[in-house]
Amino acid sequence: MKTIARYGYARTTMAHVAKTAGLSQGIVNFYFKTKEALLYETFVHLAEEYETLIGEALAAAGDDPVDGLIAMIETDLGPRVCTPTKIAVWLAFWAESRSRPKYRDLYRKLADDYSRQVHELCEKLVARGGYEGLDLEAISVGFVALIDGFWVNLGVTPHFVEREKAKAACRAYFAGYFPADFGPLVAPATPEESRKTG
Repeated sequence: MKTIARYGYARTTMAHVAKTAGLSQGIVNFYFKTKEALLYETFVHLAEEYETLIGEALAAAGDDPVDGLIAMIETDLGPRVCTPTKIAVWLAFWAESRSRPKYRDLYRKLADDYSRQVHELCEKLVARGGYEGLDLEAISVGFVALIDGFWVNLGVTPHFVEREKAKAACRAYFAGYFPADFGPLVAPATPEESRKTG
């Protein structure tokens, strides 16, 4: 992952990986016969680690759906998932998935599982809060896109958005649909209003 983050997907070589890992290239070639095999297993590892971290966060959150959604936000934008190296690797694999069916299938499964988890938490909120007329599938897919968008911003222009503001934006997204649980959306104060209250 360090090598991909430094050189990019296409320019990564087995020699780069061996040097970064402090191993001989022969050892690397013994376990991974081709660069493609090594890179695919890297993607599998990254995906499995991500699923594990999300699963642990949801388990720790308990049964409250608000706590569950917040746990997903905190994990997605937290220090164990949202690192410069990992984000760079995600972006590299996303780009390659357009022409590599194995990558595309792996990402689709990951996204589908994640969206399903969000959908189930939203269903619990609807049952508890009496919300009506909500398209939960659209809400779930929209949240996946929101997180992906923040990852792209943090990977390409890391100074464009602050991590805590990204988390607040995610909470505001859910507040728009579930105000009784996340609080109503409040428009930011205008400069004139800030002077009056300051």
